[in-house]
Amino acid sequence: MKQILFLLLFPFLCFSQTQLQDEDISAAAGNEYETLLTNIGIDREGGFAINHFLHKMGFNPDEKFTQRGENFKQKYVQQIVSGNAKPAVIWVNYLNKKVKGYDFPITQKVDISGDTENIIKFYVNFWSRAINFKDTKPGETVTTRFLSDVAALSVGSNGQSKIVVTTAKDYYK
Repeated sequence: MKQILFLLLFPFLCFSQTQLQDEDISAAAGNEYETLLTNIGIDREGGFAINHFLHKMGFNPDEKFTQRGENFKQKYVQQIVSGNAKPAVIWVNYLNKKVKGYDFPITQKVDISGDTENIIKFYVNFWSRAINFKDTKPGETVTTRFLSDVAALSVGSNGQSKIVVTTAKDYYK
């Protein structure tokens, strides 16, 4: 399984659908993890950035992941837990599409879900935009934009929350 992930994500700078170059993306980023997650080939750094940031938060990928066609879902389990607390789990689901002329599928959408505390922590630290949560209530959605990505955080009332990253074109339809 690790080999499949490695083969899917290895050719780091291969092809992508976006017109932005790596230098453009890096210049716009406010931190070392912030990068485009959609409209790029799955071989590009979007998946690496999520993986590295979750690792920094204390989460490691589970050995198994689900793959259906071009899409795959990865489970991340919290490694640092005190007492009898149950380790938190974050799911990252990549919705990809095979595009003619590209060797690797293009990521269309990324869903990141898990417990509210860790999802909010991911959201406010992965993207470097100022976000005001003062008036946000459970069930409401907060958005931030990075280049052509829109990341929408939905705070659930059941202790679970979700981030959906799509292209601005798809989000504002």
